[in-house]
Amino acid sequence: MRFINYCKGCLGRVSSGECVIHDDMSGILEDMVDADVIVFASPIYFNTISGQMKTMIDRLTPKARQLNDKDYYFLFSAASDNQKSLEPAVCELRGFLNCIGVESEKGIVFGLNAESEGEINHNENALNQAFEFGKNI
Repeated sequence: MRFINYCKGCLGRVSSGECVIHDDMSGILEDMVDADVIVFASPIYFNTISGQMKTMIDRLTPKARQLNDKDYYFLFSAASDNQKSLEPAVCELRGFLNCIGVESEKGIVFGLNAESEGEINHNENALNQAFEFGKNI
């Protein structure tokens, strides 16, 4: 498991591309800069992304300008059976993409009815959609 501290909001290292916090995020940032495709995957809590995902997004600030030439996919799992209820999560991640100059994500998988561990394995539609996205990357 990786450990990521909360962003201090200092913007002190935006111009240098180096964060003042030294934790596992520095390695994640470098991997993201080197990647062609980035997949944001999050469980949905109270209709939006997890706190851990939001913390990670906040910590992308030092390298944000280097992340706008990537293809982005979103994967969500939720207990809900209502895809519309996940719209706040979609808006949250699209807001990030908008801030860094990416027009839109390449695809979204909604893993609905996944209240307990392993239940996503019964959602063949979501699994097949994720598989097809993976094949096309």
